[in-house]
Amino acid sequence: MRCTDFQFLANNMIDNNIDKEHYNFVYNDFRFDVIFSIASQGYEILVAIHTHNWGCVLKMDENYFVEMPNNDYFALCRILNLNWNENHFNSSAFLRLLSENAPRHSNRQGVSYIELRNYLPYRHVDEKDKIYFCGWNDHNKDKRQAHNFDKTEFYFGKRVADYCRKNNISSMWTDIPRNEPHFVYPWE
Repeated sequence: MRCTDFQFLANNMIDNNIDKEHYNFVYNDFRFDVIFSIASQGYEILVAIHTHNWGCVLKMDENYFVEMPNNDYFALCRILNLNWNENHFNSSAFLRLLSENAPRHSNRQGVSYIELRNYLPYRHVDEKDKIYFCGWNDHNKDKRQAHNFDKTEFYFGKRVADYCRKNNISSMWTDIPRNEPHFVYPWE
């Protein structure tokens, strides 16, 4: 798919001598963090949903053509609980979202190498290292079974854990401190 909306950002980054730009957007109640990078042969788009430890690197040529590998697309569909038959969600629709949400101008700050650690494609994090609460997942919406009740009870007490058990809600956790929002109870 050709993602021409990136052309504005790429040109502005080149004019300002910036090689990486960070932006984010929310889709289907998930926050996508994106880094658009000027690479030696075209461009790269690093995309992540840090709360689910999902990410991919998409290659884009100098004419703004990009494809999403099937394995990345299907993994994303599982997380978003979307598919083509029911939601008409496909890789082209997702690439269009990336492109349409890209800023037209660079913030002229670039991206710190420290922040890039969060986008490593081979990042595997043990559950025990996910100590930062990052939200609630209401499984009544995605028709999955809630989990993390022991962890929820340990951190937030029996009342919160029992509410989550009764209402099919999971607590979500990350190893990335900056993704920890202000705490709210699951019933708020």
